[in-house]
Amino acid sequence: MSEVSERIAGLSDNKRRLLERLLKERAASEAVTFVASVSNATTAGPSVSSPLSVESFSLNEVKANYKRFYDAVNTQLDTSVFGAFSFFLNYGYVPGFGRQYSKVELPDHFINKNSVRLVLEVIGDCDLNDRRILDVGCGRGGTVFVIQQFFKPQSVQGLDLSSTAIASCRANHIYPNVRFDEGDAEKLPFRGEEFDVVTNVESSHSYPNVSAFYAEVFRVLRAGGCFLYTDVMPVESIASHLAELKRTGFIMELERDITSNVLASCDEVATARVGAFDSGNDQQLMSNFLATPGSQVYEDMRSGRWSYRIYRFRKPAIA
Repeated sequence: MSEVSERIAGLSDNKRRLLERLLKERAASEAVTFVASVSNATTAGPSVSSPLSVESFSLNEVKANYKRFYDAVNTQLDTSVFGAFSFFLNYGYVPGFGRQYSKVELPDHFINKNSVRLVLEVIGDCDLNDRRILDVGCGRGGTVFVIQQFFKPQSVQGLDLSSTAIASCRANHIYPNVRFDEGDAEKLPFRGEEFDVVTNVESSHSYPNVSAFYAEVFRVLRAGGCFLYTDVMPVESIASHLAELKRTGFIMELERDITSNVLASCDEVATARVGAFDSGNDQQLMSNFLATPGSQVYEDMRSGRWSYRIYRFRKPAIA
């Protein structure tokens, strides 16, 4: 029996049904899958191709395909004129729909303003000063950049599965208290209770075993530590995610539906972002990846089938 088969066989009936449903959802929606077959490098760099069916892969192969996809995405950005300024891959956030939680007021013409706003809303009123922070799924370093610009953390550790993303971070975000490493969100390479705060921005949808990720976040957080979390997910799976987080031991302090704010950001910037990538890519895939208006991911959010949420969880303090 393979490692994946053994893991699936060991799941409860409910968890196994949930896994099967999530895999089918990811296969059905390019918006969440983003799993791509990547062609050999050309003079313009690797192309981002059409997604492959999740059901034809083991969970480890799914993860490997995500890595190849994001390696290709980051290589294209690094070789474009936008590379030095493209710190963010998140959809962004526009205020005006519901209460705002960020304590930071941005100038009108701040670069990548919508993406920065999303990170600031995730942070909200959480105190990051003099804290040890881990950003899982750091991508091109946008969240770390925001933390360094507007707060005074003791240290920040960025982690991402994509080696090209980590290379970009190391080249563009040089601070004495910041470190970037390649690593797996489901097997965090850190000691227990090493961090005060863990952040995860629009990344967990690509983790084949998100329950393992939640358990790892709980493990590396100190008692009383904070997990700042945001992502888009199918509405029907939200309850299962929250139940898993509760079983892991987390206490939920905040839940926000920011789908309208995210859609407003997509309306403003998503179409323009397509131009940062190679024209030879699968255009339907890239539209979904960037959530351009009219794409499947955009329509899933607009119709209410998918919801973009912000959460704040707390690891209980020692009694």
